[in-house]
Amino acid sequence: MDIPYYIFAIIYIIILVLYFAFVFFSVYHMIRFGFYDFVAKLHTALLASVVAVVLIFTMLFLRDIQWAETFSVLDNLTTVELPF
Repeated sequence: MDIPYYIFAIIYIIILVLYFAFVFFSVYHMIRFGFYDFVAKLHTALLASVVAVVLIFTMLFLRDIQWAETFSVLDNLTTVELPF
């Protein structure tokens, strides 16, 4: 059974979209309901910087991957020799 690499990219993008939706609603509620004091601003800045660092490293690590290639799963089970 072969699985292409782009399947993992699609899963990662779906997770990112869900994460950004939760972040958007969190920041919206901080601003809307008046909890946007210094601690909330610090938290938002820290959150934005961590997200930026993660996205930058993701782009750096994944830019050289050939997304059309596949890898095999469970193909070696039929060729494994038992030790006894």
